[in-house]
Amino acid sequence: MSRARADESAPALRQRLVRERDPARTKELLRFVLYGGAAALLLVAYVWQRVDFMRGSLQVQAVEASLADLRKSIETLRVQRSYLMNHDRIESLARKRLGLVDPDPGDVRRVKVGGGSVSEVLQPIKANVVPIPILTREPR
Repeated sequence: MSRARADESAPALRQRLVRERDPARTKELLRFVLYGGAAALLLVAYVWQRVDFMRGSLQVQAVEASLADLRKSIETLRVQRSYLMNHDRIESLARKRLGLVDPDPGDVRRVKVGGGSVSEVLQPIKANVVPIPILTREPR
């Protein structure tokens, strides 16, 4: 008879156990997930804001460094321009490299300019005309 009782109780033991959902536990878990998600969202927003601020700061530093370099270049170019525009330097180059000389006092004409045009020649000069021989090839 013990065997008969075992057969009767066997189907009851082999059935699947189902756990009932506890509404309080489910509500607590949902609240935990929502609060955790909100905290994670706030943390991500804060980190993003800090990273964006650092990126902006690095860009500002790069622009300031570039501006400082450009200012140095401008100053260097100003010094170079003033050196190149020096009249004494230009005159010495014209005399040495190009062989230019001061004109004879008789070759200089002084003119008076008024209203954008020459109004009067103060010292007329005779032009010395020297004939230049023209070389031609003879046909062969």
